[in-house]
Amino acid sequence: MAVDERPQARTLRELLLEMRGGYVLHRPVVVDVTPGTRDGPEATIERTLTIQLPAAGGDDLSSELAGCSFMLVGPNTLSAGLETPVTIGRSRRCDVRVDNDSVSKVHASVTFDQGRAAYLLVDENSRNGTRVNGQQLSPGVAAPVYAGAQVAFGDAVFVFIDPPTLRKLARIAS
Repeated sequence: MAVDERPQARTLRELLLEMRGGYVLHRPVVVDVTPGTRDGPEATIERTLTIQLPAAGGDDLSSELAGCSFMLVGPNTLSAGLETPVTIGRSRRCDVRVDNDSVSKVHASVTFDQGRAAYLLVDENSRNGTRVNGQQLSPGVAAPVYAGAQVAFGDAVFVFIDPPTLRKLARIAS
């Protein structure tokens, strides 16, 4: 599979298995954990969410999220970088489209700050707000987002997972 192609996987488990089989992923993903939209126990998700993935909790997180759907945050190319913001919202023009009425047309954006080696999330003046681990973001102010962080765009709730963490999870996926 070419690097810039989209994975064939529909769930996190399938993506991790594709990565074990040689698929190379350069972009983070957001895993949909919106209540009522996935199979499996919902109560356990909150227990595993932290600002960063716990060192020993990787397999628990991957098994709890395994059946959830995911979305790539931007095109899967190494050369494009994430210096240009990746837009998230309900509009077809957004790079990451979230089909939820509580999500604004252009709700938020994500960039990668090379100097800080961190992904940054910005609320783009959305009507229902953006939260990271329950903390409301101020519109237009960049906030760091780390692997394992719970990110909410209105009522749509996701877990953010960066490429290094995905590679670690792929090694232990079954």
